Amino acid sequence: MYVSVDSLPELTPEYQQAQLQAVHDAKVVYQFEVVKVPPTDYGDIITWILGALMFFWIGYQISWLGVVVASLFVFALGSYFYYAGNPDVKQTVTLTERGMIVSDLKLVPDACFAALRYSGYVGIAISVVGVVLVGPMMFIGAGAGLLMSFKMAGVENRPKTRVLPFPPHTNYRMYDVPECRYKHGLVQWHLSPMIEKEIESEDKKAVYRENRIFYFSSYAASTEEQNQFLKHLRQFITVTEEG
Repeated sequence: MYVSVDSLPELTPEYQQAQLQAVHDAKVVYQFEVVKVPPTDYGDIITWILGALMFFWIGYQISWLGVVVASLFVFALGSYFYYAGNPDVKQTVTLTERGMIVSDLKLVPDACFAALRYSGYVGIAISVVGVVLVGPMMFIGAGAGLLMSFKMAGVENRPKTRVLPFPPHTNYRMYDVPECRYKHGLVQWHLSPMIEKEIESEDKKAVYRENRIFYFSSYAASTEEQNQFLKHLRQFITVTEEG
């Protein structure tokens, strides 16, 4: 059963903030954690091997010192990409009486983020010295690099959290995403509100998209965990379609 966009509350900033806060404040009914391990991307591995060989060849053409520098560069960059390029993610799904909270934390060693912060500090220091020696004109060519340095200097491994409030009188369609699967039998699930699509005007389309995005959620779960989660989820919303 689809509901009309007009029957839903207007998504004013105040209403959205109140709904998100209500989910956080509501009683926790069920919670589970999984570690999402991406499938091995052999294409990226082959590309990285070819790139590493190119660095070694360039270093060999320079001198033995070039080989050493290339080796250190490949080792440092390879370590970073191994841990942070496509990392495992610890996902926590919390079901409350007013909605869902899905939190994703990248399982990346703190040393990777420390290295990024230090490289940001080095970039800022180089920019400051360059301004002193060259003058403000240096910012014309190095502005983007300086901005990136400030961003890297403040980088931290913080969890990414998404909140799904349950709208009134709205059913949901739940379906898995075959293109997005993980190791150990984890499947990506989408929980999409069944809102009637309005095509009368561009304004109606915009309101429809806004509601779909605000009330949409996704998470990963094994078949066993999904069955347990659905038992609790159906206490609060009606899931009319699955598959």
